[in-house]
Amino acid sequence: LLGWPFGAILCKATPYLQGVSVCASVNTLAAIAIDRYLAICYTLQFKISTTVSRVIIVSTWIFALLVMIPWAVFYRQIPHSNVFICFPDWPDAETGKAFFLAAIFLCCYTIPLLLIILCYILIGLRVWNRDSPGLCDKSQVIMKSKIKVVKMLVVVVLLFGLSWLPIYTIQLCVYFIPNLQSTTLLNQVIVPIAQWLGLANSGTNPVIYCFFSNKFQQSLKNMIMCQKNRYFGSGDQRNATTKYMTVEYASGQVTMSVKRSAARSDDPI
Repeated sequence: LLGWPFGAILCKATPYLQGVSVCASVNTLAAIAIDRYLAICYTLQFKISTTVSRVIIVSTWIFALLVMIPWAVFYRQIPHSNVFICFPDWPDAETGKAFFLAAIFLCCYTIPLLLIILCYILIGLRVWNRDSPGLCDKSQVIMKSKIKVVKMLVVVVLLFGLSWLPIYTIQLCVYFIPNLQSTTLLNQVIVPIAQWLGLANSGTNPVIYCFFSNKFQQSLKNMIMCQKNRYFGSGDQRNATTKYMTVEYASGQVTMSVKRSAARSDDPI
């Protein structure tokens, strides 16, 4: 596509919603990391309620919605070479640079990832130093389950950080080296690939969950085989009903019913 053909409203809404989703995602991962740290390192003292969980989720999204407001305000359709482009029209370059550093690069990427890394390092140290012989069998099973979840989340966070690192690095370089913005190779090849890599991260999470979670694998199989299971399930129910009637009612009526069923099965022959 040459230019931006989708109008002024989508020019504001598209980057804003993209930024909100990315910001909410990384801060959700940070909240999960803190939750896992408290659950593993302070198992007896920490217990989160459903209400608190909902408050955390809502707060995460509200934070993301507020942080990305400048994009909704300053993104505009700007005429450029007989077409319109969608671009942030900041009052000055320093304002755009300050917003990128403070809101996007720090609040929506660097600080959450550093917090996540810190939590998982503390979890690893606690698990490594824990005396396994002192734990009862039930506690060991629970701990193994938690460790498996932590391993899965570490992979999720690692892929998230690596997937978004290229585009953040490019944007950081562009803000400090403005001449790079006019580079054809950067705009037409490198930036689209980096954006695709970041957005593709959303599709990797189900694969990770499937690889680590036996329950997720079983649920996926059940979903795929839903129609087949429903068909055979109805047949099993019919067979079970016939057997139940035969045992429950040992009378002439049941014998008559069986004979009728057998007669119907012989009709096609």
